[in-house]
Amino acid sequence: MPFAVIDLETTGLNPSVDRIIEVAVIRCAPDGTVIDEWSTLVDPERDPGATHIHGITSDDLLGAPSFAAIAPELVERLEDHMVCAHNLSFDEAFLVTELARIDMVLPDTPSLCTLELARVILDTQRRHTLAACADALGIAHEGAHRALADTRVTVAILTAMVDRRHPAQGSLFD
Repeated sequence: MPFAVIDLETTGLNPSVDRIIEVAVIRCAPDGTVIDEWSTLVDPERDPGATHIHGITSDDLLGAPSFAAIAPELVERLEDHMVCAHNLSFDEAFLVTELARIDMVLPDTPSLCTLELARVILDTQRRHTLAACADALGIAHEGAHRALADTRVTVAILTAMVDRRHPAQGSLFD
């Protein structure tokens, strides 16, 4: 099964009051080959929140589409793929909430959390943040806290952890 790695940047940590301001999806073949990348800023219809973390300002969001405008393409990119994210429960909570606001639902697909996988495969690590996992696996992490950069790093972490766990396998999930 191909997989879709997703990352979100948000105005804060609470999906019931905070909003998505950036989303990225990288779709990959089962062997980890990147099929395509997609990302967009999203107008949160409020201030961008923690600009000191994600670096996204109100000026950056001028003219950005609403979540309702990008939702159909986002859902299409996730359908028929194993959905992967680092700390999947965080991203999933925001997606479910944002989609419910516009009477849509998240596709029912298999999922995989690289944070949970890291706790098993990188079990000697004290921390399992995206940055800590990237560092432990020797993966550069430039542009942290931007959706596309974090998604690229998550793909690399996922591939490296599966290769570490199953070095002779021909694909990620066989």
